[in-house]
Amino acid sequence: MPSITFECPDCKKNIIADSSLCGNVIICKDCGSSVIIPIPGIQRGLEVGGFLLKDKLGVGGMGEVWLAYNATMDRHVALKILSPKFTSNREFLDRFIKEAKNSGKLNHPNIVTAYHAGSENGIYYLAISYVDGKNLRDRIDSGGMIPEREALLIAKSVTGALRYAWDEFKIVHRDIKPANIIIDKKGVTKILDLGISKSLDEDNSLTVTGTFVGTPFYMSPEQALGDKNIDFRADIYSLGATLYHMLTGTVPFDASTAMAIVSRHLRDPLPPASERNPALSRQCCALLEVMMAKKREERQQSWLEAENDLDLVLRGQYPKTPLPKNEEGNRVYPVSASGEIATMRAAAPQDKTVIANTEDKEDSKPESVASGKGNEVKSKAEPHRTKNRIPFGLLLIILLLLSFLTCAVAGTAFILWKKYAPHGGKISPIEQIKNLNQVPKGRGAEEPTEKELQEFLAKEGMTKKSATDKKEQSPPDKKEEKREKPRW
Repeated sequence: MPSITFECPDCKKNIIADSSLCGNVIICKDCGSSVIIPIPGIQRGLEVGGFLLKDKLGVGGMGEVWLAYNATMDRHVALKILSPKFTSNREFLDRFIKEAKNSGKLNHPNIVTAYHAGSENGIYYLAISYVDGKNLRDRIDSGGMIPEREALLIAKSVTGALRYAWDEFKIVHRDIKPANIIIDKKGVTKILDLGISKSLDEDNSLTVTGTFVGTPFYMSPEQALGDKNIDFRADIYSLGATLYHMLTGTVPFDASTAMAIVSRHLRDPLPPASERNPALSRQCCALLEVMMAKKREERQQSWLEAENDLDLVLRGQYPKTPLPKNEEGNRVYPVSASGEIATMRAAAPQDKTVIANTEDKEDSKPESVASGKGNEVKSKAEPHRTKNRIPFGLLLIILLLLSFLTCAVAGTAFILWKKYAPHGGKISPIEQIKNLNQVPKGRGAEEPTEKELQEFLAKEGMTKKSATDKKEQSPPDKKEEKREKPRW
């Protein structure tokens, strides 16, 4: 059995492996690192199809990528050399060459151009434009999370390129992932392998360990099920998973095997991105929920809708596409403040909607979706209970009527008070004296009139006067009589 000897990139020790396993991953016995077995015979200075190999740029699931120079065109290109395990399938090779030629038709600033595809001495290759930059996978691995606005702008550039490919040529990428998105030195986003990955055998990629490293992490549910009629909505899901990885620094679903990862894409709810990166806006989290909906009918139904939703989120607004429904048939909107609740209720479609507060106490926190271990969130949304409420307009009319009646009663009481109490309820001393000489209208029947009282007082005065006069005159008369009486 032929073997190949190559150097471990980490510990620099030699590794011996079966050459038929090139492209697969093995573990270095000296340092324990995961190493991809290189293609035998491919080395610096080798010329393949008129392209001189200069430096190895990387190793991917399909093979190796080299920086090569073509003297005829006087340009440097990225030469992708297929792994021998793909060259044994003639039907696959024919589809690969056909798709590679079709990708040469694409002309878009965010798409890496394919120049030439062919074979020489059993080595199949594809020459594409060389982009001096760094792919997103390397950036995430080295720097972690990408800021929200920058990640959204990258996703918008990818969306524009994929929209062009679908609208013009009905091309589905099928392998959108961070490793296939590169940012050049000028900050321009470029997509790799467009038009080629459509021909990849997805079932084969899942049965061989190490093949298509990272691909299962971003695979749409319908693609994992082997649906032959997948369309651009599969790429929307993969772009959503890529955006999730950029924003949180972790893949949405993880497991020990490729099949386990795919199974989780099929059945597990999406772990809330805000749990892994609390700095994310609610609008961005809602966008991820839409793009990664399990049912493709609940995702954006065109690339234009996806672009519009990205623009809305960049402006701080919620995506126009409704959120996917949960098992109870409700749409769960995770919000953190009462102000946002009003916004979401206004923007929500007129069907069953649940407003879930994700920043309350843990025991009162409505659970949204998911179960599992690690950084997943176990939650379940409670159904929304509709309460009978008085319409705001009717309540306003009632309040206005009550206010009018209160003003009317108060005005009437004031008028009456002014009329019957001209001095504000206070009586001057002069009025009090006048009132003493006035006979109340409601006097008793036995009370004398003023005329009778005056006659009575006059009569009493005359009687008292005559009695006084008699009293004063009679004693002197008696004394005089006593004086005049002769003594015997």
